[in-house]
Amino acid sequence: MKLTQLKKVTDKLRSYEKYEPPQPINKDLPPTYNIILSASNKGSGKTYNIIQLLTNYEESGFISSDGKRVRMRTIWISGGTANSKQNNILNTLKTLSDDDRIDLEDNVDDYLKILYEDIKSERDEIEAYNVYRNIYNKFIKYKNVNKLSFEELSLLKFKNFVSPDNDPECPRDADGNILYHPKMVFIVLDDMIGSDGYNNKRGNFLNKLAIKSRHESNELVGLNLIFISQSFKSIPAIIRRQTDVFVLLKNSNKEYIVDAISEEVGSHFNKQELLEHYNAVSKIPYGALILSIHKKERDENRVRLGWINRIERDPKYIL
Repeated sequence: MKLTQLKKVTDKLRSYEKYEPPQPINKDLPPTYNIILSASNKGSGKTYNIIQLLTNYEESGFISSDGKRVRMRTIWISGGTANSKQNNILNTLKTLSDDDRIDLEDNVDDYLKILYEDIKSERDEIEAYNVYRNIYNKFIKYKNVNKLSFEELSLLKFKNFVSPDNDPECPRDADGNILYHPKMVFIVLDDMIGSDGYNNKRGNFLNKLAIKSRHESNELVGLNLIFISQSFKSIPAIIRRQTDVFVLLKNSNKEYIVDAISEEVGSHFNKQELLEHYNAVSKIPYGALILSIHKKERDENRVRLGWINRIERDPKYIL
């Protein structure tokens, strides 16, 4: 291929401030924000596998790009088993409160909209608190109101110059700890096949959430989504196309599963490699083949056996 460089065209970009969401302190865990899909037969270990991941995230913790520790919140939404005694394993999650164990079958879209607004409102309260805290610290530092803008002074007067730590509107968690950074939120949607949440109707909120969950703005809040299902077919194509991490457990129709995700993971894996790994992992009791196409994933961690083992890839398959 012969190339001739165009003298008056450049591939350079102007400098800009790149946004980086909080990341797990343990860099061997999947990066955030992410969408994870685990679909396999009943009794294959889907719930245990996801609990293992969330437990590792809890043990790791998260840190923001400016070095602040970030708390985690887990929300477990199920089609009727979130509070089942057979799901007592959920009790082991430290970041899952009783209020966030939700059984839901009808009006899923409406509930998710309310939940999303609740998460966004908490984010906005924390950011507003940090604005006031920075202004207050500036006032304490200079001891001179002339160093403040009219807007800054107005906010201090509105708050009666109260110390941020004593502000009655200071955002706190259930244990009374001040929240300096919005939480890292994981929403698990467990076996929602029978609900009205999965559909391809125009305006479906769950589909929109899958598309926008990695984005942050005044109207959008970043979060992580985990889909657990007994049927791969039940997950709308629009969600599968947004998935970053695929968890493949034992399934009688492995070739169908591989064919179904080939388009989504084709930028990193080919069908032959996937089948080789899937067949090998399926021989291990409760073995899980985990594939990551997340853009921030470490290349060496893109193929795993469970969450604790990376699978060494044959160089001929690396695209």
